[in-house]
Amino acid sequence: MSENQDTKILSGVQRLLEGGLIFCALLATFIVIALASFDATDPAWSQASLSEDIQNYAGSVGAWVADVLFYIMGFSAWLMPLIVVASGMLIFRHPKQLAEVDYFAVGLRIIGFLLMLCGLTSLASMNANDIYDFSAGGVIGDVISSTMLPYFSQLGTTLLLLWFVGAGFTLLTGVSWITLVETVGEACIQVALFLWRLPQRFSGQKAETVEANDDDTGRFMALVNRFKTSKPIEAGTETSDNTVEQTGNNGRSEPGIVADEALQHQRMEPSFAEPAFEPTIEPNIDLAIEPSIEPERESDIDAALEPTLGSMREPADDTAKIVDGQVVLPAKAKKPTMAPLPDIGLLDVPNRSQNPISQEELDQVARLVEAKLLDFNVTATVVDVCPGPVITRFELDLAPGIKVSKITGLAKDLARALSAVSVRVVEVIPGKSVIGLELPNKFRETVFMRDVLDTQAFADSKSNLTMVLGSDIAGDPVVVDLGKMPHLLVAGTTGSGKSVGVNTMIVSLLYKSGPEDVRLILIDPKMLELSVYEGIPHLLCEVVTDMKQASNALRWCVGEMERRYKLMSAMGVRNLKGYNAKIAEAEAAGEVIMDPLWNPAESMQTQPPKLEKMPSIVVVVDEFADMMMIVGKKVEELIARIAQKARAAGIHLILATQRPSVDVITGLIKANVPTRMAFQVSSKIDSRTILDQQGAETLLGMGDMLYLPPGTGVPMRVHGAFVDDHEVHRVVADWKQRAEPQYLEEILAGTADGEQVLMPGEVAETDEDTDALYDEAVMFVTESRRGSISSVQRKFKIGYNRAARIIEQMEAQGVVSTPAHNGNREVLAPPPVKVN
Repeated sequence: MSENQDTKILSGVQRLLEGGLIFCALLATFIVIALASFDATDPAWSQASLSEDIQNYAGSVGAWVADVLFYIMGFSAWLMPLIVVASGMLIFRHPKQLAEVDYFAVGLRIIGFLLMLCGLTSLASMNANDIYDFSAGGVIGDVISSTMLPYFSQLGTTLLLLWFVGAGFTLLTGVSWITLVETVGEACIQVALFLWRLPQRFSGQKAETVEANDDDTGRFMALVNRFKTSKPIEAGTETSDNTVEQTGNNGRSEPGIVADEALQHQRMEPSFAEPAFEPTIEPNIDLAIEPSIEPERESDIDAALEPTLGSMREPADDTAKIVDGQVVLPAKAKKPTMAPLPDIGLLDVPNRSQNPISQEELDQVARLVEAKLLDFNVTATVVDVCPGPVITRFELDLAPGIKVSKITGLAKDLARALSAVSVRVVEVIPGKSVIGLELPNKFRETVFMRDVLDTQAFADSKSNLTMVLGSDIAGDPVVVDLGKMPHLLVAGTTGSGKSVGVNTMIVSLLYKSGPEDVRLILIDPKMLELSVYEGIPHLLCEVVTDMKQASNALRWCVGEMERRYKLMSAMGVRNLKGYNAKIAEAEAAGEVIMDPLWNPAESMQTQPPKLEKMPSIVVVVDEFADMMMIVGKKVEELIARIAQKARAAGIHLILATQRPSVDVITGLIKANVPTRMAFQVSSKIDSRTILDQQGAETLLGMGDMLYLPPGTGVPMRVHGAFVDDHEVHRVVADWKQRAEPQYLEEILAGTADGEQVLMPGEVAETDEDTDALYDEAVMFVTESRRGSISSVQRKFKIGYNRAARIIEQMEAQGVVSTPAHNGNREVLAPPPVKVN
């Protein structure tokens, strides 16, 4: 009872919104009263009066409001109460919609309202009598109509103003006039059908005894059926079998007359079954009801019948288990079985500005390249030109005896001579004996993500980890499989397009897979880039912004990896794909596979849980350098361990950083992450750090990248696909509507008692490992408030290594903090209490 009462109590923000909505309603009522009781003799804005008596029921303020509205808008002033009520409903009744404002749609609505206002006031000014001492169209209508009449005459002006009203109504409301006409036509047909059956109802004739003998009647009923089938059916509903009218062999509906009133209403108003929580939704539609439906009508019906929200399965009995000291992924209580993936219409339609390069211009640049190389005593011939959206590659055939390194050293000189931002020399082109010279185009084209998603390469990819990168230098789409990488290292300076590239990869995963196939762990030290994905059902935990929690998340991934390896070993499979295939085969055969790792002593249940499909896990770290700076070696070991073994377990890493230095991208990490992606960097050293070769310093920025696939030493130049922030918000909102995320608290919190979660193979520190001077050192540090290694070393006259181990033990126990950038540590524990 108390829970019901709590739900009825409004929060502070809800109270303000409720008060604002009531104010709008009362304001609209005030305007109606002011307009209805307007008196021309009242003193107001446009006129003065000697009488002090106010006839307007809304008082002097109401008289002024009505006078101003009638003066400016005329008869259209009666629209103001409706506008106030609609604005209040939009702002105060649906405040969540204001968080994601589509400024383009808002602009169209404003333009539509202004068009309607101009059209209505002008038509009233031309055709209606004046009200009181005001024009029927107000000042607005008089000015517009008097301006248009000399040019378009009475008829032309009326047609243009009618267009203003019609177009403004569509822009304001979004209602199609074709749909409106169809709805009115359907209503007229329903009324005609009712009147046609009305005499038969009073005469008492039976529906089963009447047959349709007239062809016109058959066509009339077929038209009724067409309108019935063309109405959208909401997702999650099914049509009843008894509501579909049967058709004859000739494809026309028989106009049978129903026996009684109950059956008549049953045929007139289609009823739908209640939505059921099933894994899939299959509407029961009898296609024989309309054999001659037009293709566009069929597509509309199919689009309307497609479910838009994911159904929820019943909660499973499986709960989180502890297997060999590791946390097992529980069966989700609301595991969503996804409807069709997000529509590509959520992304903006590209607005391209075509600036093609003519063949004459390409030939001219090719001759210029040859001439400039000859100025530097390099004889080369342009044998092929490959224009692309961003850069153009000129393939050069060098004369005998000329080294490629000579042209590489002339890159900056060539860029100056050719008036280019930068020139990149491709020393090796696989399969060809020529070198490449890449020059930026004069007019750069933008590669949009929608274009790459809408390609056959992305649609035909079978992997759930398919990601979109962009297009190559020829404009062909570049689509990769994260499962084959299996880990990715991304680097680039600020403004190079690194964050957009990471967003593109995540959004492409959301377009390819549901949460039953791919789960995400997002680590965002900057708290800005990845927080937009908070709340999608793919997340295993909240977006991680605390680096200590990031360490727990990576440690959980290591434990999950070990658990999966033990489970796959017991199942006799080699990777996650084989495990899921075995589970699918068992489900298809109606069999249930129990967990072979279940330990009765570690579970409250009496029977082992059944095994379910395991999703792939993708860990995305947006700023890897910041995490390494705070947590340090612990994270490096965890990442190295995941990178070494996690491929078969279905756990993949995407590490992004804007500082590709050797202290961030260590040799241990580079050795286990074979796939690299370099955006524009500031120096050749950074390029060598990320790619083991130079070239990234000559990129153009804004998504221009070098992609180094696994197993190859030649990077591929890719122009990254662009996805805007509001497009990401739309895709995220679409997934949020489908299902709620099911977070695992164990990922960030560790164990329930707050103790350190140990990885497999790790041993907890015991009292035997604690130094004999540890207690005295803690007392000294807390009293002196100095937590440095040198102070402990001098105080107890011990060596540096022993003092360092004691300080590290204090850091692990929370006595002192981690060292700051200057090496100093803060003493966190309070000083000991002295007892007198």
